[in-house]
Amino acid sequence: MADNPQADRPSRRRQGGHGGQPGRSRRRVAGAEQGGRPRSPEALVAEGLIQVVDHGRSLDGVLPELTARAQAAHRSVVQAMSYEVLRHYEPLAWWRDQLLDRPLNPRAAEVGMLLLVGLERLTGSKREPSRVVNAAVHAARELNHNWATGLVNAVLRRAVRQLESGETPFAKAPPAVRARLPDWLFGMLANDWGEERTILLGEQLATHPPMTLRVNAAEQSVSAYLERLAEQSIEASATRFASHGVALASPLDVERLPGFHQGEVSVQDEAAQLVVDLMALAPGQRVLDACCAPGGKTLAMLDAEPAVQMTAVDIDVTRLARVQDNLERSGRFAELVCADLTAQSIEPPGRFDRILADVPCSATGVIRRHPDIKRLRRPEDLDSLVRRQREILERLWGLLRPGGRLVYATCSILKRENAKQVESFLRDHPEAVAVPLDVDWGEPQSVGRQLFPQADGHDGFYYAVLEKPVTNG
Repeated sequence: MADNPQADRPSRRRQGGHGGQPGRSRRRVAGAEQGGRPRSPEALVAEGLIQVVDHGRSLDGVLPELTARAQAAHRSVVQAMSYEVLRHYEPLAWWRDQLLDRPLNPRAAEVGMLLLVGLERLTGSKREPSRVVNAAVHAARELNHNWATGLVNAVLRRAVRQLESGETPFAKAPPAVRARLPDWLFGMLANDWGEERTILLGEQLATHPPMTLRVNAAEQSVSAYLERLAEQSIEASATRFASHGVALASPLDVERLPGFHQGEVSVQDEAAQLVVDLMALAPGQRVLDACCAPGGKTLAMLDAEPAVQMTAVDIDVTRLARVQDNLERSGRFAELVCADLTAQSIEPPGRFDRILADVPCSATGVIRRHPDIKRLRRPEDLDSLVRRQREILERLWGLLRPGGRLVYATCSILKRENAKQVESFLRDHPEAVAVPLDVDWGEPQSVGRQLFPQADGHDGFYYAVLEKPVTNG
């Protein structure tokens, strides 16, 4: 679902996808340190990323374990390094393999990951190269790979010499590597948007995402909130497309945001905020927010029009608890329903005036926020996702009253989940009307509009608006 990519990201406990030793590094993550001493950030990151890459665990699931084992001063470093290695995984792995005299033994997956950590530090940090190399060698010892210290030292020093000579490591890299994307995903995106544009898209997806806020317009204006931020020396600016959006110059803890706990402001990407205008809400309407967790769009709609009757549905009761927390923080109310929209009927047909079909998707438009998606998703996932989207769309269409409006939304940049999905639905439902979107954001498609991730801007999203005409007789 577009507002909560984490909820639909796969978590696969695979065995040895890169030749790792099944279960070994998992026990290390949960176990005690040697001699009771916390491990270095490099060692922790190498251990943790093996869990993501070889065992299919989400980074959000692994990071709390890693940071709990790190020294307090190193916790933010461990988190940042983990994200950066995954953002640039493809070029780092390609570079490592070019630097090696021969391929690593498949059972040396942890050493291979440690080399990626070292290469990322050489290119992405301001540390002296010699310190980066020494830290990686030390981490190899910590991980009980004494045999690999010479290898780690030699490979990283070879990389240092390349960088110092001005050699560009990736000049001859394949397009997918330069795009920082797995081959299968690069192929799908290149088929949709062309190879050159896909390389640019991949580069955008490897950038740091901005922290964007939505100001509750019922409480104050964007300009007034910007003044409050300035009073606390927090640099921010109004977003380009979302009328109630504020982009922070640097991310910060929500505890520092004035009015956050009073519901005066929420954290929400600019692209996600655009849904409110598309819904065309009015007092008294019955509104359904399907696949609603964590509730950002539910809350945005209620802030914009508190007098609607809101029903919010999600398949997971735990995620619904997050929706409730968000609503309570802002003093809003919605009827919360736990249901599988592909199999359960929640209301009589034709009951709702407005429906938001915020469907589960590949989350390819928010990879920069969740870079482990590139390691966890598989091409076969797309088939099941597309089927599930269509099933949800079919069921929701039956719940829409004649004269009502349905907004279809994803945080995907793949046409199969977006324009092609809606095209197929329209072919099978000639009574449905696709509403042209007269907006200044995104790019027009055969139906709907596609937003692509922008550096220092919004994420990748897709929106289409469908209406069900009133029939005579």
